[in-house]
Amino acid sequence: MLNVNINKCDGCGRCAANCPGNVFIVREVSQAEYTGLSLFGKLKIKAKGKLRSYVLSEENCVGCGTCVSICHERAIKFV
Repeated sequence: MLNVNINKCDGCGRCAANCPGNVFIVREVSQAEYTGLSLFGKLKIKAKGKLRSYVLSEENCVGCGTCVSICHERAIKFV
């Protein structure tokens, strides 16, 4: 199972651009999601903007690990 920690993610989109299975989508954080963020996550929103990566089609994941290795924020994990 893939997990993107939106408190860590900065929305760069590298995971979405490099995923061979098109597993990720980059979209704006909703108000409800923003409310649930940690203080660190909210500060990151202020600094980097509201875009974050989300798992869209986990069933397309081929398990290559590209997303994990390319994420400079270490926001993506296999759980």
